[in-house]
Amino acid sequence: MSGAAPVDAPSLASALDAVTALHRAGRLDEARSASRELAGRFPLESEPHFREGLVEAELGRLEAARDAIGRALAMRELPHYHYALGDVLERMGDRAAAIDAWRRAVAGQPGLAPAHVRLGIAHQEMGDLAQATAHFVLAVQARPSDARAWNNLSAVLLAQGSAREAESAAKRALEIDAGHASAALNLGRALAQQRNDADALPALERSVALDPANALAWEQLGMCRARGGALLAAREAFERATAANPGLGAAWAKLAGVHVHLGQRAEAVEAYRRAESLLPREAAQLGSDRLFAMQYDGVADRREVFEAHREWAARYASAPRRRDFANSRDPGRRLRLAYVSPRFHRSSAGFLIVPVIERHDTAAFEVHCYANQDIDDAFSERIRASGARWTDTRGLGDEQLAERMRADGIDIAIDLAGHTPGHRLTMFALGPAPVTGTWLDYFNTTGMEQVDFLVTDAIHSPPEDAQPFTERLVRLPHCRYCWEAAPYAPEVLPPPIARSGGAPVFASFNRMAKVSPATLDAWCELLRRVPAARLVLKNSSVGRADERAWFAKWFAERGVDPARIEWRGESGHEAMFAEYRDVDIVLDTFPYNGGLTTIEALWMGRPVVTVAGDTLISRQSKAILHAAGLGELCAADAGGFVRVAHGLASDPAGLARLSAGLRDRLRASPLLDHAGFTRDLESLLRDEWRRWCGRGE
Repeated sequence: MSGAAPVDAPSLASALDAVTALHRAGRLDEARSASRELAGRFPLESEPHFREGLVEAELGRLEAARDAIGRALAMRELPHYHYALGDVLERMGDRAAAIDAWRRAVAGQPGLAPAHVRLGIAHQEMGDLAQATAHFVLAVQARPSDARAWNNLSAVLLAQGSAREAESAAKRALEIDAGHASAALNLGRALAQQRNDADALPALERSVALDPANALAWEQLGMCRARGGALLAAREAFERATAANPGLGAAWAKLAGVHVHLGQRAEAVEAYRRAESLLPREAAQLGSDRLFAMQYDGVADRREVFEAHREWAARYASAPRRRDFANSRDPGRRLRLAYVSPRFHRSSAGFLIVPVIERHDTAAFEVHCYANQDIDDAFSERIRASGARWTDTRGLGDEQLAERMRADGIDIAIDLAGHTPGHRLTMFALGPAPVTGTWLDYFNTTGMEQVDFLVTDAIHSPPEDAQPFTERLVRLPHCRYCWEAAPYAPEVLPPPIARSGGAPVFASFNRMAKVSPATLDAWCELLRRVPAARLVLKNSSVGRADERAWFAKWFAERGVDPARIEWRGESGHEAMFAEYRDVDIVLDTFPYNGGLTTIEALWMGRPVVTVAGDTLISRQSKAILHAAGLGELCAADAGGFVRVAHGLASDPAGLARLSAGLRDRLRASPLLDHAGFTRDLESLLRDEWRRWCGRGE
């Protein structure tokens, strides 16, 4: 166009300023008309077309914006033109083209920080964290005073687990902009990842103060509060998180856990249900957590609980049963036995399973342990030293693990977790072995038709009992538990009432989640019957004054002065054993009985009074007491519970004699007969193998 008139630069600049003024004033239609008119007057100038594109983008007319900026670029390639085009292309959903435009922008101007930021965000969202980090680093190098870039760098470092570096980046952002709510959140997250909750808490509180609508900040604050035992404050934070974003599944899951600790079963079940619907990857475990919570207070009857387990299995473990196993059907051959657990370490399950694994007849059984755990300790080492074959399953999906177990030639696979955290029940649905069972760390059905048997005993599960299970019940001749005493448990001392007189001291070291209304009613009736008595409650939920006041109301509402309750928070295992010396009689919870807590109390010479119900879990303490020859401590109802406990408290001399002999009773009982228990278990497993061999499927 050689005949075009020369450009009047001052006139063009003035007109462009006018377009910009209209744009900034929000008079977008006028700005659009002015920019288009200007582009017509100066057709060979790129800037009017570019300004037209910016206005079209503001109006949401993305195709027109793309075309206008494209015309500008055809006349003159400028980095900020490419940057603006990338923004439009991303808004149109063409991320690949947007990234190409931003790359062209930084190629022409390596220090164009906003383009590096956009490239960093795009790569972060695509999961390319290394590229994202590289661009954010270039952005802060190009513009060290850009708080947004420092905050973005902090976020991507957090995603890579570089908490210390993320902390530094977030602090730089806050030095530049003290009111940057997201940077305060990232600082709190970085500190929390380093387990520095003392400093994380004020950072997160600052974040929610700056941006009360940020659900993630409330959720992170709730996590820190919960870890510190501030359960009521954590509940408030999680409730604020779910109110701000009802779709934040992680907040619902954590809120459910706090409700459990606070004894709010119904609220916990509903929160787990919400989390389950929002977090598909974790839904199976959250559904298991919901099943667990349903059983704390006895409100849901055993049929309702059973149907909930069946529903869980139909949703998450519905694969058809596998039958095409090549295992030799020789009833008497050496069997490959697999245990699958997340707790092959020092834990309640560890004290029950390690002595069995160490005593298996290796001529008859080749033992495999499939461990789904992060902890590795002396218990784990003992298992490996026993000759058991150890497989770390954390990196194996369900299909991979089931195939690995089939490749290992497993004959009998036993789940040791049930619906407890970290289980692999969904893997069991895929058929890892010809014979499958469940035992030990759970107290109800899996709900799965693919699991053949559940190991129990005649006290936990009387033959005439009607509690429903999907598994066939197989009964050991004695209690389904065999326990190894902790070597650091101190010697037994006589009960305080026998040592120095005074009023009796009752106690429960069970979780507050187990303290059902029926349990509370019985405890309070006992305290009214023995007016001078005190009750010691020790667990992880009562370590702070706020929580103690929350639980104290339960007693006040039942006419018991909360001053009679002594609260003791969580402690180390050895210290916990020693605290039994301060109490006379242990009161069980029901219908969710103690398990290891019951055994440990007896080992420390303290009788445990319980109530037996109509489910496996509500007969747990009865089975333990029966195995120790202490059936008289088990009542049929709450009234009997009060009478038994009152009778013990009224006879200090008799209590002292009973206490002095409890440890010896346990030593002589099936509960500590590790070799005998293991032989009984092996006999049961051999019977299950013969059953499969005889089926000829």
